[in-house]
Amino acid sequence: MTKLPHYVLPLYPAIAILIAGVIDARALSRKPVLEWGTVWWFIVPVAAGIAGIVALATIGRQFGLLVWPLMGVAAVLGFLAWRLYQADGAEHALLRAVAAAILTAIAIFGLIIPSLGQLFPSPALARILRESGCAHPEVVAVGYQEPSLVFLAGTATRLADTAGAAEFLRGGECRFAFVEAREERSFAQRAEALGLRYRAGPRIDAINVSTGRPITIAVFRSVDAS
Repeated sequence: MTKLPHYVLPLYPAIAILIAGVIDARALSRKPVLEWGTVWWFIVPVAAGIAGIVALATIGRQFGLLVWPLMGVAAVLGFLAWRLYQADGAEHALLRAVAAAILTAIAIFGLIIPSLGQLFPSPALARILRESGCAHPEVVAVGYQEPSLVFLAGTATRLADTAGAAEFLRGGECRFAFVEAREERSFAQRAEALGLRYRAGPRIDAINVSTGRPITIAVFRSVDAS
């Protein structure tokens, strides 16, 4: 679940060179079973477009008007790449398929995914820190420990349990605790036992991409004991 496409990115130039060399040498296989595989140039943009629009409607609560023309053109180019493969040759077919892939990537990574804010609670949490008025906010996270939070909130972000979070907030001003809802009661009990003063902030409702389950993160801020 946590493996990402860009992990193999350094291999792409080598693959592109191999493909170009085979096409230039006119050494492509003519086996029918391989030529039938070009249908995926059409299936992938169509499937990605439908899935993206459904995700926008159900998760992003929007229609995604800019996505429709991009995915529509991508589907048409993929269809032409598949159906005209034998008539126009591999070079033209591949060019159409690449254009379809580029349009699909723009729609998915440029329009669809950024609109699915519920899938990415870390940017929302980082925005709370930026808007807090603190020059150097410090953070501890309990229950929600995605690497993206450390990247966005700062490498000094601590990952702890509820007891550690309560102790952390005692350390001074401009300290924040991001506590997953299932750990909130335990945190409150520990804070009460310590006599900790803190202020409750906004609650972030999201979906944990790693597990596919809904998640709620409560934000707490330290209060100057003086």
